[in-house]
Order: sequence, then C-alpha cells, then structure tokens
Amino acid sequence: MDPHLLRTFVSVARCGSFSDAAHELGFTPSAVSEHIASLEADLRTSLLTRRPVMLTSAGARLLEHAGPLLLRLDAARADVERLSGAG
Repeated sequence: MDPHLLRTFVSVARCGSFSDAAHELGFTPSAVSEHIASLEADLRTSLLTRRPVMLTSAGARLLEHAGPLLLRLDAARADVERLSGAG
C-alpha cells in the first residue's frame, strides 16, 4: 500500500470532497481521483462513494488504521534522517 495514496485517501475522507482534498494537497482533482482509484485497485474494494463522497464500510475501517500507520511512517523517516544526519 502506497503511503502517498493513503495520505490522499485520508485527505478526501477529512475534506469530504475530491476538489477540496486536491486543493489541500496541491494536486488536481483528477490526480486525487486517480490516487483513490489506484488505492481501491490495490485493495480490491471500493473505499468511497463518489456523489456524495462518503466512506464505505471498508473505507471507514481503512481510515481507522490510516492515521496510526502514517504517524509511524513519519516517525520512521524522522529517525532515519536523524541517524544519517548524525553520522
């Protein structure tokens, strides 16, 4: 699972729209749509309904995991960067 796609998913879930998420992330709405489609293809399930944007049950479950996963990835990157900067 690509963390960039997961971040896009979290933004869409939080914003409630592809265009607002695109603005927040600095992407086009089309790119956001492609990210979500790629994540859904990877997971082989629908995560969102499109009009209106709402989480499916699978999307709600993924969102529960997404925050802690992204925090751990950010912490891991920061730890590695600190080590490489100290060496």
